[in-house]
Amino acid sequence: MGSVGGQARKLAYCGAILLALLPAGASVAAAGQVAVTAEIGGDGEHTRYVAFLSKNTEYRIFSISDPYRVVVDLPEANIQVPAGGRGLVLSSRSGRLAAGKSRIVIDLAEPALVEKSGVLPPENGLPARLVIELTKSTHTAFLAKIKAPPPPESGNQGQAASQQKRDLGDKRPVIVVDPGHGGVDAGAHGHSTNTPEKDVTLEFCKVFKEKLEESGKFRIIVTRTTDDFVELDERARMASETTADLLVSIHADALDVKKLGEKNVQEVRGGTIYTLSETASDEQAKLIAQNENKADLQAGVGNEQPLPATVKAEISSILGELENRGKKNRSLALANYLIEHMKDKMKFNLRPQRSANLRVLKAAGVPAILIELGYLSHIEDEKLLTSPEWRAKTATALAAAVSEFMSERIARIPL
Repeated sequence: MGSVGGQARKLAYCGAILLALLPAGASVAAAGQVAVTAEIGGDGEHTRYVAFLSKNTEYRIFSISDPYRVVVDLPEANIQVPAGGRGLVLSSRSGRLAAGKSRIVIDLAEPALVEKSGVLPPENGLPARLVIELTKSTHTAFLAKIKAPPPPESGNQGQAASQQKRDLGDKRPVIVVDPGHGGVDAGAHGHSTNTPEKDVTLEFCKVFKEKLEESGKFRIIVTRTTDDFVELDERARMASETTADLLVSIHADALDVKKLGEKNVQEVRGGTIYTLSETASDEQAKLIAQNENKADLQAGVGNEQPLPATVKAEISSILGELENRGKKNRSLALANYLIEHMKDKMKFNLRPQRSANLRVLKAAGVPAILIELGYLSHIEDEKLLTSPEWRAKTATALAAAVSEFMSERIARIPL
């Protein structure tokens, strides 16, 4: 763990960083939120995760397997956690979970138990600290110790509940606009700017929604309007339970430079439109689906256990039924229509239409597409995706194309 004096100096330094989290001239009290920084110490046998708090606060902590994670929920906070890991901690991330709530997700390098945790009061010039002591364990011991996690909290559940039933007096088509990722699930990050995917999608969808509503032809439901986490199944449920006519999920993924190499990553760019299928159309579609389907894992929800056979059979049955009812036909028709009508307005991938087993598209009975606007891992794509002007221009063009399809073509697609 290092010398006592050295550790104390580190603690004092990290505590001082709290002031940097606040706007210039602001006080911790005036900020209203808890400010948090963190430090990791120790080794592969015992590791200490210390979160420095601007004021005493309540918290809840629990562990999840597949993969091994420790999750800490706090009141809404401005949190800065280490980018890397040490000892038993592989990495950690943080973000807003819902209104008034934030979350830290600690990825473990191997099974480890929370030996103890607690908030220490301010003392000796140090701020309050949430200290989490981790001890190396085994898979069996980890599973025996963990308890069922608390129910997940999604930021827009209140909005979703108020929109669950379709207004029978409003005959306009319902379109669900889904800004991918959010809150503690940041999604991909820009290769050069480190811009999180969740910000790109939210800003894009604000314009997309506004332009769709301008015509007055549609009723628009948005899965999230703020930087909150919303489960994948909740997003799909918003569409299915409102009997939506269309779900459009917006993303901007990145390829892994470490796995593919800089040259290969820079060769892949441009937008892609995905539809739902049990089997991916190609290896790239499979990788993208794996990335997007991990959103809940990133936010400390669920695990990577394969679906039980009964659930797989149920999904297969549902997919077959939906295909017979026209979901697949409408989704494919829209994807092809958008590519044809948007090709002069945005750069598309060499294979612009793909399919994969994307969880967010499993809204029962609802035609659905997932649009990857481009790749945050590609230099030129990143410049566009982080440009407010490009996002506004492209979102406007996409809204016009979707509106035209819904108005002129959807009646011709068989149910």
